[in-house]
Amino acid sequence: MKKYAVFILFFALFGGLILYRRHETASTMTVVPVTEVIPVRTLSPLPTTFEETVSFAANVEPEETAAVVSKVPGRTVLRVHVNEGDYVKQGQKLAEVDDSLLRQQIAQAEAALGKARTYASTIGADSKRIAALFQENVVSRQQYERMDGEAKVAARQVEEARAGLNQLRIMLGYHTLEAPVSGIVLSRTVDPGDTVSQLPAFIISRQENVTITGGVPERSYPSVRVGQKVFVTLDAFPGERFEGVVLRIAPALDPGTRTGKVEVLLPSGGRIKPGMFARVSLKLGERQGYAVPLEAVGRLSGSGESICFVVSGDVAILRKISTGAEKGGLVEILSGLEPDEKIVATRSEKIRDGVQVKVTDQ
Repeated sequence: MKKYAVFILFFALFGGLILYRRHETASTMTVVPVTEVIPVRTLSPLPTTFEETVSFAANVEPEETAAVVSKVPGRTVLRVHVNEGDYVKQGQKLAEVDDSLLRQQIAQAEAALGKARTYASTIGADSKRIAALFQENVVSRQQYERMDGEAKVAARQVEEARAGLNQLRIMLGYHTLEAPVSGIVLSRTVDPGDTVSQLPAFIISRQENVTITGGVPERSYPSVRVGQKVFVTLDAFPGERFEGVVLRIAPALDPGTRTGKVEVLLPSGGRIKPGMFARVSLKLGERQGYAVPLEAVGRLSGSGESICFVVSGDVAILRKISTGAEKGGLVEILSGLEPDEKIVATRSEKIRDGVQVKVTDQ
């Protein structure tokens, strides 16, 4: 009897437990979860004036570089008069090479010219005498023409000897290396005793002005003009800004990079040296556009695309946008937004695509 009572009690407790769980489950299912509404402040894209600028970075180069190459390779260097870093004037002597063999040839040419002149003088006098006799019908025409021909040949020999001598004297000048331009000696590759080759013995650069050459993107290339003002900063002079002008513009774009080469001329002032690293900024004018605060724009994870959240009714909607220049905490909106749309002013981890928001603008 006791066992029967215990059995009944067990089933009663088990059944009560089942009924209790069903009641709890039903109560839970009837409770409507509370959706969090996030308060946000909104704004519309702001009309903004942007400066159209383009920048590039490159090394400073000399305005003009001249390579001094010997025209008589194979000769021995006798003397070198300058060192790297020296300032030289146009026509200044840089080095001398052995000209002893050429001077012997010049002496021989001078002797040959003297001999030719003496012979021409003698034949010329005889030719004049024969011509006078021919006028008096004392000598035959054949004698006259033969003597006249010899005189002309002798005169031609004098001219040939003189031309040969002049050529040798010109070659003698090649044995002295001179500066073709005024400037700084950038490099020197010869020393006394060296045999000169066809490689540059000296490189001289003009440094009153320097140049900087870089690429301008295709979109900005048509706006660049020769003579246009540019601003340059150099790592060697932090905090300083230098002013130059556009000197040359390439007539065609590089099809690989879609950029056009622009060369900038900059006064060196004796301070800016070739090889320094420079950053060039060209102002191409102004344009009107729309902008939003930087804190309203984020990046889409995985793709890096720019995004913001547009408020439609009481819902935040993710919107992909294209951005441009930045100015004073604002970023230009190139596409993806209309001027009358409202966007969330400040990014937040709670704001996601499709969440409910409450606009709190005052």
